[in-house]
Formats: sequence, C-alpha cells, structure tokens
Amino acid sequence: MSNSFNKGDVWLANVLFRDSTQTKQRPIVLVGNDIAVDIDVIMVPVTSQSVRGPFDVVIEYWKEAGLYKPSVARVNKIGTIHHSSLIRRLGVLHEHDLERVLHMCKNLF
Repeated sequence: MSNSFNKGDVWLANVLFRDSTQTKQRPIVLVGNDIAVDIDVIMVPVTSQSVRGPFDVVIEYWKEAGLYKPSVARVNKIGTIHHSSLIRRLGVLHEHDLERVLHMCKNLF
C-alpha cells in the first residue's frame, strides 16, 4: 500500500459501524491536512444514499473521483480511521467537490 495520503483522496476502506465491532467496505474521502497524517487519517464517509441533511454534500464529479455510482459525502459523520483500514485508493475528488466538502467541514465546527 502507498504511504501517500492526501487531502481529497477517495479510498475504499474498512469502516467500523458506530456502536458495533463490525466493519464494512465503504468509500471515504480524506479531509485532514497531509501534515496531520500519522497513524490515523481524518475522513468523511461516502454513500450512494440520497441527501439526508444539511451536512451532506453531493459529489458532482463522482465518476472522476473513482466512485461507482452517484454519491454523497456525509460530513456530519466526520471521523478518523487507522491507515491500515485503507484498502485501495479509488481516485481523487475534483477540486470543485473538495472545496465544497471542506467548506462544509468548517461549517460543522
């Protein structure tokens, strides 16, 4: 696996469900600064489900990001994940989508 983790990268990862010990392979977007990456990376989960709230960001250039279907970044579920949970890099968010996701991250806090 590559040791290069960059803001805006889209990865397939083993994501732990809340209140559970079960994981499921899900796409995520890395949103932390590259210098903040050590063992854990800051990520936002991605879903193909429809928008549910004000902190969901529709990924307009989903094909270019390596996603298989129209997708939404669920910014209100921002979290960290151990880098060993990253399976493979799918692609990179288009600058337009990354700016919108990062803007929503700032609004969340």
